[in-house]
Amino acid sequence: MKKAPLVSVIVPTKNEEQNIVRCLKSIQKQTYETIEILLVDNFSTDKTLEVSKKFVTKQFKCGDERSQQRNFGAQKAKGQWLLFIDADMELSKDVIEECVRRTQKQIVSPIITITEKGVGTTFWGKALALEKNCYRYTFWLQAARFFPRKYFLDLNGYDKTLVAGEDWDITQRFRDAGLPNISTKYSYITHYEPKISLFRLLKKEIFYITHIDKYAAKHPLSFSYQGSLLYRMFLWTRCWKVLLGNPILTSSFIFYKFLVWIIWQFYKKKHKNNYW
Repeated sequence: MKKAPLVSVIVPTKNEEQNIVRCLKSIQKQTYETIEILLVDNFSTDKTLEVSKKFVTKQFKCGDERSQQRNFGAQKAKGQWLLFIDADMELSKDVIEECVRRTQKQIVSPIITITEKGVGTTFWGKALALEKNCYRYTFWLQAARFFPRKYFLDLNGYDKTLVAGEDWDITQRFRDAGLPNISTKYSYITHYEPKISLFRLLKKEIFYITHIDKYAAKHPLSFSYQGSLLYRMFLWTRCWKVLLGNPILTSSFIFYKFLVWIIWQFYKKKHKNNYW
């Protein structure tokens, strides 16, 4: 009987003591058992590492950003396959099993995009989760998380020069290298929106806006869709029944996206580039 391939699950963290236990428990509860968990921490100042000890033995420290942490984890991993998830995520119990099963049906090793379901517990968290759920099964806005380790290392992993759009970038580079990009059909990741104020959400958006230019210059065609408000509005119309059923949350996330769009326009005007 063919031996089940080892899957290395890599979790980058920084001050995630409020989220990490839920995430690690969901990995331990996977129906697929041939896994290892690697936690790569960016020098947390809270109790992230302390509360993680009972769930994972392979803990490492590495900075400066998620890309470096993920690449470091891939170097330390022993698995044939790599799964990257964030601390604010929770896996349905059959995610890894479905991913492995789907790879066995492919002639060429694929990369796999895992369907994400947004969940919020605060008002703004619920509003942004409603928007995120409009993008499920969307080619341009979804990024792969499950990779063959050999090809991941051959392609030098995540681009460490990108602070924003690094997940879109690695997905595009794998596609360009000829590896098929497939998606899960039954399993999914629950992505919990942060419990922060509108001001802090906008501050976070500004941070990514000021760094997305490198990705846009590298992949102008892809970014023409990913950064298009009109394209996203089109995706919203596909979910009109759900949006009409939640008028307050819908109007709130549209207001939020309009604010982000205004900020982006000011940034573009100040930093004129030919890829906008």
